[in-house]
Amino acid sequence: MRIAWKPLGWGLFIVLVLAIVLCVLVGRQLWNEALQQNGIKALEWQGLSLSLSGFSVRELELIQSLPSRNVSVQARELTLAWRWPAWGEGWQPRLTALAAEYLNLDWQEQSGEQQVARPPEASAWPPDLPSWLPAEVTVQRFEVTLPCETGRCPLAGSLTINSSQPDWVTEAGSASLPALSQRLPVTASLQLDHEGHSVNMLATLDGASFDNLSFSAELSIDGTRYLSAKSEYSYQNKSGLVSLGGSVEVPELPQTDWLLAWLQSWQNIPSEHWPEQPQTGSAEANWQLQGPRDERFLALATGKVNIHAQVPQPWPVPGVGSIRGNAEVALEADKGQWLPGTLQADLVLDHPAAWVTKVPELLRPDSLTLSVRPASAIASSSDTPTAKTASEQAQLPLNVKLDSRGGANVSIQSHLAIATQAPWMVQLGKTHITAHLPELEAAGWLLTKPKVQVALTGWLNTTDAALKLGAPSVLSVDRLEPLHGAANQPEADIRLAGLKVDLAQAGLNAHYQPEQDGLDKISLSGPVVLKAKQVSHPQLLPQSWQFSGKLNSTLARTDLVGVLKANTGTTINLDLNLPYQGPLRLEGNLRVSGEREANALPKLFTAWPELLTVSAGTVSANAIYELPENGAMRLGGKLAFIDWSGTYDRTALSKMNGSLEFALEGDCIRVATPELTIEEVNAGMPVGPVRIAGHYQAPLTKLSGGQLTLEHATTGALGGQVQIQPGSWDLAQAPVRFPVELTELSLARLLQLYPAEGVAGTGILSGTVPVLFDPATGIRVERGRIDALKPGGRLQVTAERLKALASQSESMKLVAQALENFRYSVLDSGINYDENGTLVLELHLEGNSTEVGEGQPLVLNINLEENIPALLTSLQLSGRVSDAVAERVKRILEKRERDSGDLLK
Repeated sequence: MRIAWKPLGWGLFIVLVLAIVLCVLVGRQLWNEALQQNGIKALEWQGLSLSLSGFSVRELELIQSLPSRNVSVQARELTLAWRWPAWGEGWQPRLTALAAEYLNLDWQEQSGEQQVARPPEASAWPPDLPSWLPAEVTVQRFEVTLPCETGRCPLAGSLTINSSQPDWVTEAGSASLPALSQRLPVTASLQLDHEGHSVNMLATLDGASFDNLSFSAELSIDGTRYLSAKSEYSYQNKSGLVSLGGSVEVPELPQTDWLLAWLQSWQNIPSEHWPEQPQTGSAEANWQLQGPRDERFLALATGKVNIHAQVPQPWPVPGVGSIRGNAEVALEADKGQWLPGTLQADLVLDHPAAWVTKVPELLRPDSLTLSVRPASAIASSSDTPTAKTASEQAQLPLNVKLDSRGGANVSIQSHLAIATQAPWMVQLGKTHITAHLPELEAAGWLLTKPKVQVALTGWLNTTDAALKLGAPSVLSVDRLEPLHGAANQPEADIRLAGLKVDLAQAGLNAHYQPEQDGLDKISLSGPVVLKAKQVSHPQLLPQSWQFSGKLNSTLARTDLVGVLKANTGTTINLDLNLPYQGPLRLEGNLRVSGEREANALPKLFTAWPELLTVSAGTVSANAIYELPENGAMRLGGKLAFIDWSGTYDRTALSKMNGSLEFALEGDCIRVATPELTIEEVNAGMPVGPVRIAGHYQAPLTKLSGGQLTLEHATTGALGGQVQIQPGSWDLAQAPVRFPVELTELSLARLLQLYPAEGVAGTGILSGTVPVLFDPATGIRVERGRIDALKPGGRLQVTAERLKALASQSESMKLVAQALENFRYSVLDSGINYDENGTLVLELHLEGNSTEVGEGQPLVLNINLEENIPALLTSLQLSGRVSDAVAERVKRILEKRERDSGDLLK
């Protein structure tokens, strides 16, 4: 039969072909766009079989690449089955089964950051199952590589998930997906294989609805069941309360050395030397609680919780350590108020895990022992943040004891109460802490056998702490000394033995942010007592010291204010400022009054002048020591004298008043006085009052070679005045010349002090004495001049004193007669004094005498020589200074005679 195509028929055929081609092209374009949008780089299959009830693929490979991850999937003998709805139930097919003989999944994170899955919110519990999940999922063998803490970790095993196949539900004449609660029960079985071992997990979720669920699970290792868990969940919509009950049972502990090693590849657990796992041990827990369906469930829960665990032999716990012991807990809750029916634990932790490295090395424990027992309630203190609502807040009182061995041996015993609802806090009743070490190096110091004993009470919560220290709260150290590397530090020569620091009644307050591991504020303040059985320093005589005062220490600085007392009785007001960044500042004040307190000073300082004694008056000393963070140390202070009297060597000083300022900075010292007065200075010939104002500055390396500046230097003497003209002198250019002016001295007073008898005279003397001073050789005078003022005066020497002079010659007899009663109108003298103490006077006299030539004019030239040290010694022995000076001079002369006798032998 022949068919004749009409023009219309050919046109229709061409249109259909073009439409099919267009649909293929459009479909391919849409398919490519879909793959590209989902990051599908490759999708290949082999052995595809498609039917109305499902499809199967012999081999499938898919590669996905996204900015956040790369995923590769390979599958063999993959089958997906579905079921079409009946007429009127809609058109979308329902997945019924998914099966794979082999599945390989390789998942790589691109960002390098692991995404941590967060648990669902309480209000979203229980979570819904995906609507597309088939009723049956079976993977006979899978190999999965996933991101983990140590990098990328493999898993291998099998998986089966079974759930009910729900009926389709039609609402308002249209088909819709079934309610997911109709999928229950859901059973999942997972087997993981690793190096010849297997871990099997079987879990079942069942219930009439998601408001009434039951859950059970079992864990088996190598065919032996080691864990069983059951839980029941129900929600009553009318009351808005959730009931949660369940139990967990571990009848025996598994032998899982290989499992710990496997977990180390998933979690970065350091390879630690775990002890062998215990042969016995068990744990079980059960609970029945009711509370609101939100995050307040535990805070407002009512019910019971029971926990019992027995681990008689050490059992390794990853990330914690090796644990052994017993624990039994029975708690009852009434709307968030947790009370222990039974609560006790005796646990020992050995071989701590990596967390111990966060503890300072000297304090790291080798083992921890914890004991917990029920306790009586603790009355809330008025200074706790919850004191106003203490009666409404639930607290769990406990007696806790914690012992740490290894490193620092620490023991903590505390009667405490833990809040069981917000605001979360711990209230501390009587708490005692002890710790000791063989030695400790801290801040450049070596502490030998440091020991801490602390008694405290207080509270702490999630952000703040307030603690009150009680007795005893003592830090004791057998010996405190600087480390060898601190030899150049100012404290390098200090040694303390038997040191004790008592902080009883001090308070410790802190503010912190646990989520940031930060300590924002901390302060320790209150009374403090420091005692040292012996303090040794090159400038101090060894003896005991004690400090009593107040302490205020923060994150930025430590301040101490109080009184420092030596065993001799000397007291020093101390003000110490120690900033952790910036200069160290130490201020001390000393006040000594009277002979008794003053005589205690020689028992304090090694450099105390041996020949200095104090008999009366008051001296106050203030010193400030500063050590900059970068720079030389500075020491400055002031000495203030009030009617200070005493003796130095063979010179007596009476009623010294004024101040003396000193400053030591770097390698230079400066001493200055705005005005210093001494009522009398007596070395055998009293002078005074003495007034001095000026300053002296010199390098420490050569104290005698500094710059001396005198603004004012005068003294009364013999009814007149002696003055050094103001000026400045460089002692490094020795000898230096001091112009000493003598004004209106009384010759009568001078001769009264002169020890020779039968000599008298009158007259007023003035002059200039150039004193040459050399620190190496002493004092000398060259070409000094002293003259009598008009109208002159009289000289009288008794005949008995002149017999030897008159017997020498007729001329000397004439001189002797004239001096018996000589009236002079001119008295000039030249003065020379050498380093050996010899004074030479060249006297020129003009006048007359009634004993010679009926009063005719006479001119006498007399040279006198006197050893001034010997003269002063004679005056001192005569008692013209003090009995103490006379006794001291006698001892010196006796010693000199003994030494001379030894030399002669």
